[in-house]
Amino acid sequence: MDSFKTFDSTVISLIILIILYFNMYSRSQKVFTSYVLYRSLVLTNIIMLIVDFLCWYFNTLPGNFNLWGNRIANYLLYVLAPVAPLLWILYTNYQIYNDAKRLKKLSLFLIFPLAVNLIFTTVNLKTGWFYWIDEANVYYRGEYLGTLVIMSFIILGFSFVSIVRNRSIIEKQHFISLLLFFVPPVVGITIQYFNYGVNYNWSGMMVALLIIYFNIQDRSLKTDYLTGVFNRRQLDNYLRYKIQTSSERKSFSAILIDITKFKQINDLYGHQIGDEALQESVKILKKCIAKDDFIARYGGDEFFLILDISDSAELAKIVKCIQQEIELFNSEKKKPYQLKFDMGYTVYDWHQKMQAEDFYRYIDKLMYENKNVKE
Repeated sequence: MDSFKTFDSTVISLIILIILYFNMYSRSQKVFTSYVLYRSLVLTNIIMLIVDFLCWYFNTLPGNFNLWGNRIANYLLYVLAPVAPLLWILYTNYQIYNDAKRLKKLSLFLIFPLAVNLIFTTVNLKTGWFYWIDEANVYYRGEYLGTLVIMSFIILGFSFVSIVRNRSIIEKQHFISLLLFFVPPVVGITIQYFNYGVNYNWSGMMVALLIIYFNIQDRSLKTDYLTGVFNRRQLDNYLRYKIQTSSERKSFSAILIDITKFKQINDLYGHQIGDEALQESVKILKKCIAKDDFIARYGGDEFFLILDISDSAELAKIVKCIQQEIELFNSEKKKPYQLKFDMGYTVYDWHQKMQAEDFYRYIDKLMYENKNVKE
């Protein structure tokens, strides 16, 4: 029965990971470090699932072929075991610091635990510390197998501590996802250690990788890296969707925002402060809109909001809220710069049947009209 459970969990995990792997292979972001590290994690998990299954398959089968298959598979399983946790350290480090040069130095350091594990696993062939296989081709756990489990937890714990210590510089949703990553593999390793005959270690890792994919990797394709809001591609798609689904009874509103004299902030204080101004602008906008409302970076210093509001009076309240939050931000004088917004806003008129490009031009015109009135 346990063998069937092992087969089922392994096959399901393999199918999911292979689909994920080849889906990512066609993506244009494959040149980016985050993509390379994540895809390496997925590939490592696929390899480990296959090797782990081969260990279960060859175990107890008669004949020299199966005996050597069992020996080779288990040796590879133990030699490669630290690779995924060490790759995870690299991945989390990049998510925290976004520094490829830092990764190169860290990679050299991580060669050491790999080398130590290789030596001990090779010595194990003579000592049977972690596992051994008798002449009848039966696998047995060694006296010190628990030491390897503890080592795995230590490696995972290293990245866990790093994430917690740097939580202030990690985006909130990414921080939660990075922490959740630890739950499935830790549970899987624990269950497998105390219940010999089941294989939930690498299946747990598969679940953890899915958490990261949907909350970080896939999301990164849809969002602006600097500000964390949606990018232009997602804006175009969402605006078309809102136009297609609008009706006489239910429409939507939009606000186009341009940061006034943003170039001056860059020229006076540098691009790093300019980036900070963009981030502060997003924080101001988020204070005035609902959680499910849509905000995207439209251009360099422009943002586009799509709100589930069909009433112009309600839209005016949102605009007023934004203006009040800007005044509050400037009055606190916590930054060396002042923020001002030029805004164009309207409720989408279903009767006019404007398509996305026409609507962009229309709301852009409204913004410049308001800007000219202010001047």
